[in-house]
Amino acid sequence: MFAPILTILCFLMTVSLPASALSYENLKVDYPNSPNIPKILVYTYTDGYRHDSIPTAIEALAKGKERWGVEFEFEFEEDKGRFTDEGLQWYDAIMFVSVTGEALDDEGEKAFQRYLQKGGNFIGVHAATVALPQSDMYKQSIGALFEWHPVLQDATFKKEGDSHPATAHIPNGWRFGEEVYYFTSDPRDNGAVVLLSVDENSYNNEGYQSSNGNPHPIGRFDDECIRWGVVIRVLVIKELEADKLPAAWYIDPPKTSQPLAEGISKGGRVFYTALGHSNETWQDDIFMEHVVSGLIWTLNGATTKAYNQGQVGCEDPRPPPPPPQTSTATTEGGERGAVASPTEPGGQVHLANSGTAMRIVESRGMDVSLCFVLGFLVGYYVIV
Repeated sequence: MFAPILTILCFLMTVSLPASALSYENLKVDYPNSPNIPKILVYTYTDGYRHDSIPTAIEALAKGKERWGVEFEFEFEEDKGRFTDEGLQWYDAIMFVSVTGEALDDEGEKAFQRYLQKGGNFIGVHAATVALPQSDMYKQSIGALFEWHPVLQDATFKKEGDSHPATAHIPNGWRFGEEVYYFTSDPRDNGAVVLLSVDENSYNNEGYQSSNGNPHPIGRFDDECIRWGVVIRVLVIKELEADKLPAAWYIDPPKTSQPLAEGISKGGRVFYTALGHSNETWQDDIFMEHVVSGLIWTLNGATTKAYNQGQVGCEDPRPPPPPPQTSTATTEGGERGAVASPTEPGGQVHLANSGTAMRIVESRGMDVSLCFVLGFLVGYYVIV
């Protein structure tokens, strides 16, 4: 397959360049040979930017049980300390709702991976791809990391097939107001199957602007590229078709579930959706069925104790924990919100989008004493 690509003029000095109404009739969980109720840990920790829709998301999930008529329990948490082997062993799924920044410490990351290796499931919503930007383990688990987005606006979302429950109810060519996420890599490289994509011609894409996202923090920062002298990042920019800009996907199982824990025959499932930015989104019936159906699909992988499988999950219902503490992230004006600048010291320099549907950036670095990269804005063709 051939696609047009532009070369660019670059001079890099000690920086790195990366690149209908809702029907709940189908929202039923099948528990084979198990009387137990799956329990889901909903994690909403933020380090930097905090979405003001998080309380609305918590309310929508907490009140959803009666409305959906499904049998599972949510616990809401913002404490990193929960991420230990002992703390995670009760949960059949972990759900990151717009989690940002360094949401886990090193031991928490290791416990999270061991959880996946024991059959645990993972659901990421919206800014979950902004979390843990320097963790290869997390990137493989969720599929890809956030890079940037155009301004919030209506866009056309398209189904990639009709068989998955998370998108079966969505009209093809669904027009919806959301942030269109661009990612630093292709989630398919980590085993993802795309369920929902965005028509790149359906919204106004003016390329990366520092003000977009009010602003969103950098999605990835490779500090290994900051060394003495000048670092050249050689970029290979792939372009995907406009109808393949991913907005939701699943991974079954994630690469990070390998090697499986002793006695485990199958890793858990992962579901991610880039939707979920605004309060209005969490009040939308089509979106809520999208999220809940994705959650149910992960649970129906039958890899946890609620299904008499695995080494994690809830065998006996427990009383709910106290309400989570509110984040204290604030802006300079004293309001809760973004505290991260669009470009941190030593952070990424973003390339403007040149009308391509998605920029997948793979980079390789080399150290030199003094050098520069010259380019010119001339289109040519490469095999991608």
